[in-house]
Amino acid sequence: MNLSNREKILAAGVGLVILLFVGNYFWESIRKGFDTKQNQILSLEQQRNDQKLQITAGAMAIAKLNRLVPQSLPSNEEKARAQYLEWLINLADECELVDYLPKSAGDSVEKDLYQSFKFSLAGTGTIENATKLLYAFHAKDYLHRVLRFDMQPLPNSKIPNQLKITLDCEVLALKNAKPDQGAPGYNAPRLERPYDEYQNSIVGRNIFAPTNNPPVFEKSKLVSATLGIKLDVGLDAKETDPGQVVTYDFEGEPIRGMQLDPQTGNLSWTALELGDYKVGVRATDSGIPAKSTVQWISIKVQEPPPAVKKPKEFDVASQAFVSALISDGKGPQAWIRSKTENKTLYVREGEQLKLGDIEGKVVSIGSNFIEVETEGKRWTVGLDEPLAEAYKRGIED
Repeated sequence: MNLSNREKILAAGVGLVILLFVGNYFWESIRKGFDTKQNQILSLEQQRNDQKLQITAGAMAIAKLNRLVPQSLPSNEEKARAQYLEWLINLADECELVDYLPKSAGDSVEKDLYQSFKFSLAGTGTIENATKLLYAFHAKDYLHRVLRFDMQPLPNSKIPNQLKITLDCEVLALKNAKPDQGAPGYNAPRLERPYDEYQNSIVGRNIFAPTNNPPVFEKSKLVSATLGIKLDVGLDAKETDPGQVVTYDFEGEPIRGMQLDPQTGNLSWTALELGDYKVGVRATDSGIPAKSTVQWISIKVQEPPPAVKKPKEFDVASQAFVSALISDGKGPQAWIRSKTENKTLYVREGEQLKLGDIEGKVVSIGSNFIEVETEGKRWTVGLDEPLAEAYKRGIED
């Protein structure tokens, strides 16, 4: 059968389509095989890379673990507990805690690479002691961490600003550490700032109460002093916060010989030289943190005022007279009449005579006079003569 040209072209086209279809099928099969092989190669490469990463991470972990060994407790459990307890005791002493008690808290926990221990340290101190405790703890290069840190005020304490401080912590002992390994030093990189900066930022805050106010104190005071006479100045700083006590001390160097009562604020001083002086007194309360106020006292020392002559009091002896001289069975006797006191004194020889400012011993009694001895000097007074005039004539003149 002869095919026309048109039929030949059509048959050739159909054959070409079939050929293309079959070729595409075989090409897709070959390509999928290549893609599968390529994916397998990529997967194997990824597995190889992951294994390399794991090996590298393991090597890094081992290297890091070896670097951490100097920070570890000894691998021997008894020595590990003893070493850390000894360090806690030294830590409490360094931070000046009172009535402190370090102890091991519970059993240890054992893992593949390490063993963990828990400890507790409790004591009494101020916010300054607590700050120092935390700083010293983190400065020590042990593999340890704080689990709990608790501070509670002690309002009934005889010492102001006392806190009950409790520190619970956990510390590790690596399995590859030496059984008798020594303690690390104070070079941990955990702290970014020096201790003074932490102290200023922590101690300078009031944790348990409203903001503490400083005592109310006059900024300056002017007083006068007399040369050679003791000066007493009462200083009184008012404390507005309840339950606080104010104490006093000098701001800088005090003036020589000056004394200050730290409880009452009484300032005393005896000036030995004229001039102007200045001294500062600081009043400090017992709050947390303690607040202070300074008062500057200017003192002007002056000469003592001239002595004022005291007017002489009225002497009753000026109105006393010898009114009578008699003699009886006991011997001579003098009667001395005191008009001011409206009484009569009766004296004999050898008796004491005291009237107003006059005092002496009657030596003898004559017919018209009596003789009196005062401080080794003798003087006489006659009848109707004022005793004061006779005494002045015989003793003072």
